This record gives sequence, structure tokens and C-alpha cells, in this order.
Amino acid sequence: MRRTSSVQRFALMFVAFSMLAALVATAPATAQTQPKRPALSRRFVPEAPDFASTAMADSWDFGQDRDLPNVAGLSHKGFSNVVMSGGRWKGTAASQANIRLLQSWNSLPNGRDGSATPIDADKYTHISIRMRMTGRTAAWGELSWYDCGRLVTACRGAQGVRVFEGWHTYDFKIERDPARSGSVDWSGLIRGLVFTPTAPGGNIEIDWIRVYKPTNPEIVVTSRDPNPNATMIWDRDRNPANNSAANPNWGVVEDGTFNVDAMFPGTYFFYTLTGEDRSLVNPLVVNKRPRPRVLQPDAAGGADYATVVRGDAWDFSQALDVGRQHNSTAPFTPNMTFTIQDGELVGTNTTPTMSDSGFRVEIPADKPIDGSRFTNFSARVFYEGGFSLSGDPGGGMNARIVWRTTNGVWRVSEDIVVFPGWNTITVDLDDTPPLELIEGNTTTNAAWDGQQIEVLRFDPHEDKGTRQFRVDWIKLSENDKPKNNVVTIAYRDLAFEQGSFVRIYLDRNGDGTPDRQIGLRTVRPGFNSFKWTVPPELQGSGEWFVTVRMADSRFATTFATSTGTIEL
Repeated sequence: MRRTSSVQRFALMFVAFSMLAALVATAPATAQTQPKRPALSRRFVPEAPDFASTAMADSWDFGQDRDLPNVAGLSHKGFSNVVMSGGRWKGTAASQANIRLLQSWNSLPNGRDGSATPIDADKYTHISIRMRMTGRTAAWGELSWYDCGRLVTACRGAQGVRVFEGWHTYDFKIERDPARSGSVDWSGLIRGLVFTPTAPGGNIEIDWIRVYKPTNPEIVVTSRDPNPNATMIWDRDRNPANNSAANPNWGVVEDGTFNVDAMFPGTYFFYTLTGEDRSLVNPLVVNKRPRPRVLQPDAAGGADYATVVRGDAWDFSQALDVGRQHNSTAPFTPNMTFTIQDGELVGTNTTPTMSDSGFRVEIPADKPIDGSRFTNFSARVFYEGGFSLSGDPGGGMNARIVWRTTNGVWRVSEDIVVFPGWNTITVDLDDTPPLELIEGNTTTNAAWDGQQIEVLRFDPHEDKGTRQFRVDWIKLSENDKPKNNVVTIAYRDLAFEQGSFVRIYLDRNGDGTPDRQIGLRTVRPGFNSFKWTVPPELQGSGEWFVTVRMADSRFATTFATSTGTIEL
């Protein structure tokens, strides 16, 4: 066997090392040769409390239609080409085009009404808007707010917002600008919130809006890149190759700080960039708070009159669910026609008074409604057409409840503003003060509680033009009550995380301030229920709301309160 000399071995090793050095010199930069990852003052923070996700268990992230329904005149005004897709709201602005995030109408609240879910301005003091503008290089926008029921100047405060081309996060403390119309400060309870994002001709895309409570200190981001000209980047997916002008999920870190409270929860990756060369990545987790919702008790209540007293629910599976005229087989439906189709009443308003159509539900003459027991009205109704509250054809999008007591007194409810598509209307006929319940604020006397009701009529809308509607069901229910002295409470977390738990409380006033803890449970995905046996000292104690305090495994917490009560 021929043996290699030491000189030959050295020569071979020299050639091998030379080839390896050449390969290393021509290979792409590896993790070992990349600049060090930026330093972060914190790597994990809880999400700052946000109004929409707390009050509605649903952020303004435009992931679903109910975040901002695409209904001109309702959720936006003055925009064309409006579309909501891929978690973004888009539109082209005309003069004074605005987006109506929250509003009310001085009526009986229905849906996401600002009177039912006002913003606590003393708690939620800041707003952040992730928005892109194209078609203009710069413009003035405006945030305006209203502390009364309607969007009127007397109730208004406003603040200017300078906006620029491209994606930006507009983040600021909400403070009234005296130079703008309106004298209302950002304080107390705010029932209307409107954003005018740009000047005419601007194309707008909005990724999310947060009205939030500052909670965390700003994150200090320190570059450890030897290149002083490297750009500091935050990114949702750590891939600089897709950081295009159309992508909202990245940005430049300005001044070495990152206001984490302004941002939507999730993971953010930080790195420096020089041309196409990226440093190592450092992640920051913004922990999403729970999104609890109490499902039971609710505003619709428990057992309903038609089922337990009449013996047949008002579910419109048959025409006999509609009230008959006295001593007649004809249905009592003034100014409308209807058919029963697939378990729905399909109706259309007609002459002679187009704007005063309605129908009675069937109440047996010997079984009047006990107004002390059955106090919660609810209805599931669908409306064709657009939205307007004007008195012209195409307007009149307000419903009413009408009833007559056995002493012959008629009552007409205040307006209930309704919207195109499906509506679930709920009205507490007992706890709503009479001045708010009855049209025109005409009585301080009990209008429902303690009365015997022999006629109940529902007027779906007051449109002077032709408008079709569909009614799935109507219920008149008692409050939720214990069965065999056991109460069933139901809830869910719309942002469920493994390891979450919930504390369950009785809440006398429904203000979210717990009065008595009655349960502690782990949270499961989807529907959760808790059976609670009423102790002797609380039996007969009256009506209670239920408040839950839900926390994830890292103790990020959110409270939620039921929309209805339990009557113990």
C-alpha cells in the first residue's frame, strides 16, 4: 500500500481549506453572519383594553359584516366603491365622506346602538387607526364624537387628523380641537363616533380601528446592526420579500419606540434591513385578551306567553298565528298583505296608508297577557331595500310595538330603528322607563308592568314606498328563572385559548361591578354552561344580571355582563 507523506497531506489540506473558503465567500449570508437581532425592552405584553372587543366581544377588525355593515346612510355616507373583504374596509371618498362606527337615534335601542353600548371616554382615551390612502399625497381627516342620541352639532366634539399617502398607523389621544365645530369634550359617555378619513378623491383602506385604554409602556427597540444606515422594521410574518406598498402588515419603527397598545394583538417580528440583507429576528407577542359573551340569561328572556299560555308559539308556521278581526275569520292586518311561507310571515305594506302597516298576533280572548310576568318582547325580522329614516319613499326604517290593555287604553312604543337584512329586536317592556318606552314621552305611569294586555300589534316599518319584510318569530317572554331551584348560566369566549378560566358573579345593576361570586370554572372552546343552585338567602331576591370575569393562562382578563336578568 502506498502511503501519503506528511508534505503531501499538508498540501491536500491546504487545497481543501482553500476550496471551503471560496465556497463560504460566495454562499449567501447564514444565521451566523447576519447582524444580531434588535434588542426589545419587553418580549411579551398583554393587549391594551379596547372598547369594541370589550363592549361587543368583537373588535373593529373588519373580519365580518357586522363590524361595519355595507349600508349607505347607515354605516357610511359619501363613499362609493365600498367593499369589505380580506379583513379590510375599502371605499372612495366624496366630500365629507364618513364612516359611522357608533351612533344612536334617541329611540328604543336595537342592535349596536350607542345608547346601549356607549364608550366610557374617561377609560378609553386613545384611538389608533391602521389605514392606507391613495389618490392623494396628504389630506385632513377628522374624528368626531357625540354624547347624545343623534349625530347633531349640539352634541358634537371633533379633532383633526393629518393623513398621508400609503399605510400608516394613526395613533393619538382623543382631545377636542376648539377650532372645529362642536363644544363637547371627550369625557363621560359617548354614544356616537364618526371618522372622516380624507378629502374628496382619496381611496381608503382600513385594516383595523382601536379605541383603547393605555396600559403598557412603549417598547424600546434598539438596533444591534453594525450598519448605522440600516432600517428598523416591524413585520407580522418576518418576511421582507412581501413588504409591498399594498401590504398593511409591516412598517418602519420610528424613533426607536413601538407603541404596543395601539396595535392589534398578535406576534410582531423586529429586524433591521439594509437593501435585501436582513438581521436576525426578535419577536414580540401582544397577548390577545379574552372575548367573553354571556349567552344566558339574555334580553330575550325565558318561557314565552304564546308557548306556555296560548299553547302555540308565534312562529308563523300557520296563518292562525296572526290575530283575527273581531267575530271574523279574516286576519287583522291593516295596510298590508301577507303570506305564510316556510315558517315565516312574508308581508308587504299597502294602501291606503303605506306608512302605517302592521299585524296583530293571536291572543285568546280569555287569556290576556299578564304584563307583570311576560315583559320581554323580541322578534326576528328581515327587511328588503336600503336604509333611511326620512319620511320619503325608501325611508321609514323604524318599527313600533302597539298594545291595548283590558281597560281599553292604547299604547304606542317609541321608534325602534331597524336595518336592511336580519334584525333580532329586543325590548324590555318592564324596566324601560315609561317616558322612554312610549312615543312622544307622554306618560310617567306604568304602561306595561301590572297591566293585562288583550291586543298586541307589531308595525314592522313606516316606509311610504313599497317595502317587503319577513318575520320569523315573535316572543313575549318572562325573565329567565331557576328550574327546580337551579339556574343555568351559559357563556363562551370568542377568542378561546387553552388554560382559560372564568369567575361568575351576580350583578344587581348590570353595570359590570360584581356583587357576589357564584362560580369558578375552566373555559372550554365554544358553548359553556354552569348550573348553580340558588342558596336559601337569595331565593326571592329579585332580578340579577350575570357578570363573568374571564382570564387566559397568562391572566389577561376581560369582563362581560348579560343582556338580561335572572329572576330568583
